[in-house]
Parts: sequence; C-alpha cells; structure tokens
Amino acid sequence: MAELFFKKFNNELKIAITNHYRALNERFKEETFYGYALYTSEDVFSIGPVANRNNNITVEIDNDMYNYYRYSPDEWSDWDDFEMFDVVNKIIGELYSKPNAIFKQIKKEILSESLKAMDELDENGIFGIKNDNRFLIIWISDSDSEIMSASAKKLNTIKVYQEYVSEFE
Repeated sequence: MAELFFKKFNNELKIAITNHYRALNERFKEETFYGYALYTSEDVFSIGPVANRNNNITVEIDNDMYNYYRYSPDEWSDWDDFEMFDVVNKIIGELYSKPNAIFKQIKKEILSESLKAMDELDENGIFGIKNDNRFLIIWISDSDSEIMSASAKKLNTIKVYQEYVSEFE
C-alpha cells in the first residue's frame, strides 16, 4: 500500500515541479534561473520549491561568500510555489498518518523519490541543458543530510558539484 503512495507522490511531484518551473520562466521571461531546489526541513513534513536568478545573488563573484550565496537555497529569492505543491504535501501528510508509519523509513523514501523525480525531469530536459551555469539540489534547511550532497552530485556538472562541496562539505 505504501508503495502505491510513493509512486503517486513521485508522479505528483514531477507534475508540480514541471508546472512550477514553467510558471517561473513564464513570469520572469527576461531573466534566467540558474538555481532550482526542492526545499524541506529535517522532519520532511512538507516540500516545496525555491529558485534563484543570477541578479539576485547578493554579493559579487569575487566575494569570498559568493559560493555560499549561489549554492545555498536558504539565501535565494523566489519562494512562491503558486500553490502547485499542495497535492504533493497532502500525500506526504497521508504517508505519515498511516497506521504503523515508521518516520525514518518514510522520510528516507520521500527524499529518495524526490531525487528520482528531479533526475527524471532533468533527463527529460525540463531544467534545460546540464551545464556549469545551472544548479539543482534537494535542500534540507539547517542540515547536513547526505541527500543534499547526493542530489548535488547527481543533478549537476562536476564543476558545479565541486564548487558546492567546497562551500558546504
């Protein structure tokens, strides 16, 4: 039964991300998004998007804090999910409310399915061409969760991953 919920979660998450990313690009036609993250907290009771554009990085490229601001979704500017993640978060709530739900197992599976969804969308070109100017990640606020490094490695070029690692690991 839980497997069915996770499959539904994955499908709804892909729909939400696709619609959200397209809406962002439509809303900001004149600007390019370099960063897109699925953002959650350590408890993973909800998940949502955050994005950033180059002109919203608050320091210049020669500043020692540049990589921090570039690769830290906590510092990014575009937090509006346009209510496109409501179904996804409802499914998360249902997963945690199941009888005999095991918190750690559900959390692990949600994060795993989130990475699968981001990877499938990336392979389908939703985020454009993978290059050194683009950054995708699953971000858990105030955490050193391994999903952050794993997603940064899987979804980005080696150069971008190394820049991320130089700041956060």
